[in-house]
Amino acid sequence: MELQTIIEKRQSIRRYQEGGIPDADLQDIIKAAATAPSGKNTQNWHFVAIKDRNLIQKIADAISEKNESICLEMDKVDKEKADRFRKFCKNFTVFWRDTAPAIIITMATVYVPSGYNEYKLIGAEQEILLDLMGYRNPGMQSVGAACENLTLKAIELGYGTCWLTSANYAASQIEKLLKEYAGFEKEGYYFVNMFAIGIPQENQKSPAKKSLEEVFTLIK
Repeated sequence: MELQTIIEKRQSIRRYQEGGIPDADLQDIIKAAATAPSGKNTQNWHFVAIKDRNLIQKIADAISEKNESICLEMDKVDKEKADRFRKFCKNFTVFWRDTAPAIIITMATVYVPSGYNEYKLIGAEQEILLDLMGYRNPGMQSVGAACENLTLKAIELGYGTCWLTSANYAASQIEKLLKEYAGFEKEGYYFVNMFAIGIPQENQKSPAKKSLEEVFTLIK
């Protein structure tokens, strides 16, 4: 499959056919992710692929429970918005709980960008430091490059993925489960996103992309 075809084929897949994913394919997918560029070659990522159905269910339950705890507080302020958040969680955050044969969790570690320590040394204002670490966030740019490699390689191998950041409000619960249930803990690393992955069902719709004119400026 040519690269342009793979890029155009990429979409968020939320419905999967029956069938598992061989360990070798998961390894190839993560190997592709790990070849991405990263600031100062820090390779500030770690991927956890999960095929254990019990753990997948536990993670989905933890997200749903955290969602509900937030919604119960929202009910006191705006019941309609709370119910929308509940519905969003069910349809877009944990849709994979019974259908995806695997999920992949992305962990990252803090990346200190060029200029940060130097600015700090000369007593720069906090706003400047926040600009580098937060708004520009080179560390997350590196992780994003790895994640894009991951999803494109998955397509090449015949799979579909859904790149998920909507569970970030339950990050600590997910990290706790990985530690207590699976014995996984990597010091200094934290949850940043996850992927549902499987063999995609056909004819899944995607929202339209912005036109080239809206996203591109050429300066000659």
